[in-house]
Amino acid sequence: MSSTYRVLCLSHDPAIVIDREFYSPDDAGDGAASVVAEHPHCDLMIGRYSYPLVEVACLPFSRRGGGPGCGHMYGKWVEAEWLRLLALSYDSTDPRVVEAAKKGRFSCWTPDRLRRLRPELGIEDEARERP
Repeated sequence: MSSTYRVLCLSHDPAIVIDREFYSPDDAGDGAASVVAEHPHCDLMIGRYSYPLVEVACLPFSRRGGGPGCGHMYGKWVEAEWLRLLALSYDSTDPRVVEAAKKGRFSCWTPDRLRRLRPELGIEDEARERP
């Protein structure tokens, strides 16, 4: 199954998907570098889509322009399913689940970033239905 890659701008709420497709992670990384000129100081990431979104890469700070000061030198890929679970954990009504999520070492995946990714992660409606 082939995938397409798109640049995501998380400086918007909700995150916006830049209307350009790339066909490899390297091309998408180069594409993100070119998008910085259009979105200066924005928090850019790369999404891998096999429709739906299946993975997200947090780019090194030098290639994304803004966002948390993550310390990794290369793109850090994470499965969308895991991000869905983490996002729902941050919003849990069980304080033990919220505390466990906050204690994790998820410097790239802050509650704010995940909230902005909710529509891309397919959990926007689910969050509205919860009390």
